[in-house]
Amino acid sequence: MKYILAVLFLVSSAKVFAADLCDYEKQFDSLPEISEETFKAFLYSGQNVDQILISKKKRHIYLFSGKNVVKSFVTAFGDPNGPKHFDGDMKTPEGVYYIDSKNPRSAFHLSLHISYPNAADIAYAKKFGKSPGGDIMIHGFPKDPFARGFVEQAHPLDWTRGCVAVTDPEIEQIYAIVPKQTPVTICPL
Repeated sequence: MKYILAVLFLVSSAKVFAADLCDYEKQFDSLPEISEETFKAFLYSGQNVDQILISKKKRHIYLFSGKNVVKSFVTAFGDPNGPKHFDGDMKTPEGVYYIDSKNPRSAFHLSLHISYPNAADIAYAKKFGKSPGGDIMIHGFPKDPFARGFVEQAHPLDWTRGCVAVTDPEIEQIYAIVPKQTPVTICPL
């Protein structure tokens, strides 16, 4: 019983924190740019990120340690307009998720799998007799040479099928400091 209550508390806390993060996102234009030296020190310190905010509006992924933004990167999405509801809609989800696995052998240069769909996503799709889809990741560029050539020209324009994409050097940095179970909040446009 204590375990169930602890999980419910964490989930409800994550949702409140996520709403706060999406409100906090409005202040990001006034945040000072993080120096490369500061980020390198964090990268080599052995510390990990404890929260990820993905802003469709700002077109950035923000990595947090506590309430401090450690680093941000420009991102590409699928269709950023509105949340993902169904398999094949090419949209990037919106809501609170977490990193549920890391894949060093992905079809892309490293990937971190996001826990989409959550219970609300599944229920919504079920109402319409459809699948919510899945396989949403934060990843680098494709390994396939033909696809990679296209992406190198297109990035950071939206080229994914619903994922969040950064460059290969950026995903290497993200992959190194984001552990499994890290909360991910994806804010709408």
